[in-house]
Amino acid sequence: MDYAITLDQIVSKATLSIKEIPHMELDLKPAPHKWSKKEIMGHLIDSAYNNHQRFLRAEKQDNLIFDGYDQEHWVERNQYQTRDGTEILTTWIMANRHVGFLIKGLPLGILDKKTSEHNFDQICMNKLPQGEKGSLAYLVWDYLYHMEHHIKQIVPSYDREVTNFKPY
Repeated sequence: MDYAITLDQIVSKATLSIKEIPHMELDLKPAPHKWSKKEIMGHLIDSAYNNHQRFLRAEKQDNLIFDGYDQEHWVERNQYQTRDGTEILTTWIMANRHVGFLIKGLPLGILDKKTSEHNFDQICMNKLPQGEKGSLAYLVWDYLYHMEHHIKQIVPSYDREVTNFKPY
């Protein structure tokens, strides 16, 4: 799988659908403690920023152990609910274009290098048990999978590009 191309396809396809959603629908919170579609997009921005750093740091580390982040706090602190939906969408697009350039330039040896020293059981959507070998490719795949999971919450009719295939 060419992760950079897949990321570009996801962003392009999702953007077309998200642009069609009325602003009132983007603002709607399904319950007081549930995220609106704008907040879900904001969470995806935060995920892009965090994963960009992880992907960048992986080359210089002997392991794939990375900090997590308090998703609820970040969404609240970044005030996505009160911000303009078009601005949030544009930021999400640009953040992922930035991630895509990084992924495109990652050497295959860095992507495919396997290690059992990771915390994918803590930071990934698709938990990889401690001790099981993982790779940066797994983390990138999980990032894309996670993104599409949330895109489907925003656009229920969205058809995934990334399947349950795991790159290991």
